[in-house]
Amino acid sequence: MSHRSIKAMAARIAVTLCAVLPIACSLTTPGGIVPPARMAKPEPKPLNIRAGTYTFKASDGTPIVYEVRGSAEPTLVFIHCWACDRSYWRHQLATFSTSHRVIAVDLAGHGESGTARERWSLDGLAQDVAELVTSLDLPDVVLVGHSMGGPVALLASAQLPGRVRGVACLDTLHNAETRITPEMIAPLLAGYEQDFPGTMTRMVESMFPPGADRAVAQEVIDKSTRTPREPALALLRAFADFDAKRALERAGVPVRCINAAPRPPFTPETAVEVNRRHGDFDAVLMHDIGHYLMLERPQELDENLRWVLKDFPAPADR
Repeated sequence: MSHRSIKAMAARIAVTLCAVLPIACSLTTPGGIVPPARMAKPEPKPLNIRAGTYTFKASDGTPIVYEVRGSAEPTLVFIHCWACDRSYWRHQLATFSTSHRVIAVDLAGHGESGTARERWSLDGLAQDVAELVTSLDLPDVVLVGHSMGGPVALLASAQLPGRVRGVACLDTLHNAETRITPEMIAPLLAGYEQDFPGTMTRMVESMFPPGADRAVAQEVIDKSTRTPREPALALLRAFADFDAKRALERAGVPVRCINAAPRPPFTPETAVEVNRRHGDFDAVLMHDIGHYLMLERPQELDENLRWVLKDFPAPADR
């Protein structure tokens, strides 16, 4: 298959995948989804958490690396997308650490976190986030997720009743009623299996609009192509298992998206009214931008995130 054919194929599949969450996925193994019972009840820790980078062990032993800055509530927990890492949030950590405690996590299989997990699932990633929040005994949290990080945040919120104010999602959950089938994923998966770095490069390039900052695009390409192959492909294979409707319904808190405005064929329309059938949902759009909002126009993204945070009730007001 030629490079042009692969890029065209990736574009066609991307518009379907983006209808739920761009370049994002979940995984169950033949053994099934990791059950919620896997979460051990951690010992609470004091809230005077010092700034720094730490390693937390999930209940299955997988090391999860996270970074902390600031101290004020609510705590903002930043969750990156598929084939990304916590460094994508550097602008937001610098901005919001002056007014909030901020935590950025490397999801399992990404960044500096462990890659040896036997079972991979979106539910498992969400459970890691929930275990981290619980282990730190954080009482007042906003979960902020980009792309795959949005569904991870929704699933984690359902595991953290009473602790989460709201979920803020970036360029994801465009239409909760769109489902992905294994047949839709198969051609893209075949491209990754045949040429992982080449297919990743073409996929990432399709997520930037014409005229995008080349240095930003190259950063994403460089980091994405270094993503551990096995966890990435495992997550991609099970993308069809994610049920956005159910996740919205079970999140239990307001959900607000900051999405890119439609850019056919790569960015679909955000179906606000459709999503409102399944939860407390609203969205704000950023125009003439690609998928990586936090890197492409960080100041504008920060302004929109401030607007979103005002829309989440404090614990005493719930």
